[in-house]
Amino acid sequence: MGMKKPGAKLLRPNRRDALRGMGTLGLGAACSLAAPTILRAETPYKKQLKLQSLNSGEKLDMTYWADGEYLPHALERMRHFMRDLRAETTHEIHPGLLDLLWEIDRHTRSKNPIYTMSGYRSPQTNEWLLANSDGVDPGSFHMRGMAVDITQNFLDPEEIYRVALKLKRGGAGFYPTKRPFVHVDIGPRDNWVYPAMPTPGRDKEYDRQQAEKAKMEKG
Repeated sequence: MGMKKPGAKLLRPNRRDALRGMGTLGLGAACSLAAPTILRAETPYKKQLKLQSLNSGEKLDMTYWADGEYLPHALERMRHFMRDLRAETTHEIHPGLLDLLWEIDRHTRSKNPIYTMSGYRSPQTNEWLLANSDGVDPGSFHMRGMAVDITQNFLDPEEIYRVALKLKRGGAGFYPTKRPFVHVDIGPRDNWVYPAMPTPGRDKEYDRQQAEKAKMEKG
């Protein structure tokens, strides 16, 4: 639980101290959460992730990017690690999600690995969850390999949410349930605190954005 993060050299030697004064905020202040200043780091030689699944118990400690390239063997290992445990199916995990996790880890105080709760989710599993629980997005980016539910600092489970809000890289949702966690994805920008839900139609908005991008690239 007290593991030292790889590649700890950042912009400032006391990057964690900058966050030390932030405590857990009440839900009523969700829209005005204090967040650490996200500082621009030098381009790294490699990017590493240290993850642990709270469901399977599996651990993953690897370099997934080096010399400007994503490593194919690392992406394949991530595909297995993030698999749908209920359906035992796998899906390609978007490299952008790994970069988001890497950035989150660089700006949190905790020295713990990032604990994952739900990575890829098959359409069948998402339908089952919709029918048997609440707080599930019918167009969830989990089904695209572009979202993950995580926690890290058990004394301040809201910390990841604050950092994700500051990074502004996609969707971020805080779930202050019995076992608190944070949802992060690389879809259109959005944020919410459960029992609130993500903005409906984000999946369709993403598809529109991708179609427009492809059209522009074709000229």
